[in-house]
Amino acid sequence: MFALRTNSISSLAGKTSLSCLLSLLVFFCAGSLRAQTVATYGFEDGTAQGWTSFNGATTPVATNATAEAGSFSLLTTTNSSGASSGPSLALNSILLAGAQYTITGFVQLTPGETATNANFTIRRNDPSCSGGTCFDTVGAFQVAVSSSGWAQIGGTYTVSATETGLQLYAQLVGPTTAQSFYLDNVVITETAPPPGGTPIASYTFVDGGLDGWAPFGSSTLTNAVPPVLDPTGNQRALLTTNRTATFMGPSLNLLTVPNVVAGATYQVSAYVLLAAADSSNPTVTMSTKTADCATSGAFSNLATSAALSSTVWTKVQGTFSFSNVPGPPTGLTLYFQSSSATDSFYISDVVIGELAPPPPNPSQQDNTGITSTFEDGGLDGWSSRTGKTLTNSTTAAHSGTHSLLVTGRSANFDGPQINVSNKMYQGSTYNLSAWVLLTPADGSNHVINMSLQTTLNGATSFPSITPFPGITVPADGNWHQISVNGYNMANAYDAGTAFVYLQTVPPSGTDLVSFYVDDFQLSYVAPPTIQTDIPSIYKTFSQFFPVGAEIDTTDLSGPHAQLLTMHFNSIVSGNDMKWSSVEGTKGTFNYANADSEVGLAVCNGMKIRGHNLVWATGAQTPAYATGDGTNSPANQAVVTANIQEHIQNEVQHFGTNVYVWDVVNEPLDPSQPDCLAHGPFYNVLGKSYIDIALQAARQYAPAGTKLFINDYSTTDPNKLACLVQVVRDLRNRGIPLDGVGHEMHNAINFPSPESMVTAIDTVAEKFPGIEQQITELDMSVYNGGDNTSNYGNNIPPAVLAEQGWLYAQYFEAFRHLRRKLSAVTFWGFADDDTWLDGFPIARTDYPLPFNMGLQAKPAYWGIVDPKELPGFGLKFSASTKEGEHDTRTVTVTATNGDVGPAYTTELTGFKLTQIFGQRCSPKIAAPGSFPIALGDIATSGNASAAFTVDVGSCHQDSLFVLSVPWSSAVYHTGSFETLVDFKKKERER
Repeated sequence: MFALRTNSISSLAGKTSLSCLLSLLVFFCAGSLRAQTVATYGFEDGTAQGWTSFNGATTPVATNATAEAGSFSLLTTTNSSGASSGPSLALNSILLAGAQYTITGFVQLTPGETATNANFTIRRNDPSCSGGTCFDTVGAFQVAVSSSGWAQIGGTYTVSATETGLQLYAQLVGPTTAQSFYLDNVVITETAPPPGGTPIASYTFVDGGLDGWAPFGSSTLTNAVPPVLDPTGNQRALLTTNRTATFMGPSLNLLTVPNVVAGATYQVSAYVLLAAADSSNPTVTMSTKTADCATSGAFSNLATSAALSSTVWTKVQGTFSFSNVPGPPTGLTLYFQSSSATDSFYISDVVIGELAPPPPNPSQQDNTGITSTFEDGGLDGWSSRTGKTLTNSTTAAHSGTHSLLVTGRSANFDGPQINVSNKMYQGSTYNLSAWVLLTPADGSNHVINMSLQTTLNGATSFPSITPFPGITVPADGNWHQISVNGYNMANAYDAGTAFVYLQTVPPSGTDLVSFYVDDFQLSYVAPPTIQTDIPSIYKTFSQFFPVGAEIDTTDLSGPHAQLLTMHFNSIVSGNDMKWSSVEGTKGTFNYANADSEVGLAVCNGMKIRGHNLVWATGAQTPAYATGDGTNSPANQAVVTANIQEHIQNEVQHFGTNVYVWDVVNEPLDPSQPDCLAHGPFYNVLGKSYIDIALQAARQYAPAGTKLFINDYSTTDPNKLACLVQVVRDLRNRGIPLDGVGHEMHNAINFPSPESMVTAIDTVAEKFPGIEQQITELDMSVYNGGDNTSNYGNNIPPAVLAEQGWLYAQYFEAFRHLRRKLSAVTFWGFADDDTWLDGFPIARTDYPLPFNMGLQAKPAYWGIVDPKELPGFGLKFSASTKEGEHDTRTVTVTATNGDVGPAYTTELTGFKLTQIFGQRCSPKIAAPGSFPIALGDIATSGNASAAFTVDVGSCHQDSLFVLSVPWSSAVYHTGSFETLVDFKKKERER
């Protein structure tokens, strides 16, 4: 039978909205992570809202004589002895066995009553109690109450797993005669679900039907009486017969179960009984099958039971969750399968419970953050992880006069912690910062780590917030900042169980250094809103080639996914298709992340590049792939088999979804005589490892799949020559190869667009049938070879403009190469996620079309429409003026357009070419050496440079063409020309 345990909506007070009331079917209202208000009683409707008399007290009535909040409260008079009596409420339909709650309310005596004490108590019918009844005080047994003000009673309460009846009542403690009191603003909040989660559905089949279950496969389902009652005493169960395959069994469409929602975590438990004994000791496995826009069937096993019996029921229990990425499921089926293909079996008492709700909508979170300055002399909510010494100190401070001193530490993990429950929410992003001063200042170095501790259903996790192991901080007497921007909170947690803490992480042993902490800041980072009114990059180039981006799983939802699908029609996984990611252990494959990325692409009609199958350098490749590393015949056979097995499994797994594979990545090394990198695969197999990989890919990949080799620095003449040599060798020997990938990880000053064109033209000329792609395009804002500069968060606008104009040159060149390029792919798409932040050194880089807030920057406009770049519309003019003797002053003026500043504008030459009259040689005196800087020219502004020309040797009829080459933002270039008649006013040509 299908059953839901629900709250009584009619008993709830007016402060709870109707939508929230309806959602109480799963005890969930939008709000904090796990703390869920399940009932409130404010009596604002003028009724007692279900409260009745307990133990001879008068019938409670709503009154407007006074109220803790609003206008009404509940008035009751105790019995004549004054003891153990008051207003009461039945909680059977509200509280769940095994769950944890807080129950609070406010009490005030009526005028003239003598001050006394009060509490909340629960009368519990429970076979575990003496006589079958227990009385549990909720919170403090005695809370002082009077007629002069409201006092809060109540506290935490965990419901017994064996209770059969619960009755809450408020009572006065101490009086011996009748007394009257008010009760108001009673709030019941679930702080932790039962051990199996908050039940949302149960199936006992006691009504004789199938309760929505259907066969999975061609098996038969019937409602039957099992030979043994299940552990909960149910007399009927669901029997599966006529099984002919292991996967066949009973199934349930989870999309039809009320309150099963994306993002939540659920537990499923069930009991299973064999219909007949089987000495092979079969097991049963709970599984799910998911269908969506990307797949007609993705299978996941939740749990496998112990060996089944025909005389004793066996429990099986597992968890599941699902998301709406890459699209909402069109099918979500729970089914039971068995290791035996033919055994019949019963299932009973199937319970689905919610372990964790989906993350709340960011607009309904507490996004106020936390600031700790310790200036009030207290600890600002900080505590010790082991109860050691934390003190507010005035000895040192980063700002103000106070800080937190941490001493007496007993372990590396022993440090200060602060509760961030309901301040950090799963799925949201945060910036965290703290200032640390080590003591004593002895010059030693220590690694300080900022971490998160969360507990969910008894399981505690400790993810690092700072990149592990942490930040090296010297004990030099100075304050040092521990700062992390853009931390993605990935952990759900039970109420009150999320903490941020500081610890030490020594290379080995124990580091118990003492330290001060000050100016801690936790701030919420609102998700960016992408621009929807700008041109799509891939649509702009739709007549030329597809434009792709490298992605990871953080790009599959939210604004990143919106930006990705708007501007790109191809993807490549940054890391999740590499050997170590999919087959870290031989024969064990993990495609979860890559499948999610492929799913997004499939659902949005995007092409998919596969990267990569074999990496020549051995990077991101498990050690087993190259065996013992020797070139012995035995190891050569092992490594050959490893390459073939890995490639077969991966290319067949992704099938036709992947249209091109980087089969061998970065195989070139111009310093070697054979032009090949002598990495671990080469050391075992020589150059034949490339043959083996390409041949395996051709053998196992679907027909039509393109096979590439991919490498960097192909604009370097020596590297390009090696590329030509290797491709020619492969083709001459009949090794399958369809294309070449040019990575193009470029710097802002190198390589030139001309060298990119040369590389592509060279390959096209040498090998007309070979496809070419730009595979990993980005552009560092630092010069090549500069491993010291760091703009941090203050990138100069002039540099961004320079980058934009260089991107404009790139894509103008790519347009002209349209028949030689089959795709262009960026390595990323926004500056908030780029590998260049850690290569070649750790620093902030800005290499991609969109900035850290996912907004279009000059790089984007250089790609899509250079007319929107700063300095576009820059124009030049020249005027002449007679000087002393035979000199003329020629003033060249640059006038900027109205798009933005024309940065670092320069005149790079000044040349007069005579076109009429008797030949002469004017003498030119420039105002300085070339290039002559005009500087940054403001929007619609202008700047000039004056040149002196001595024309004494020239006839008055002489005419000249003045040529002035110029540049702005380095890559915005041109040449101004005008006709100059030094006897007459110049005429522009």
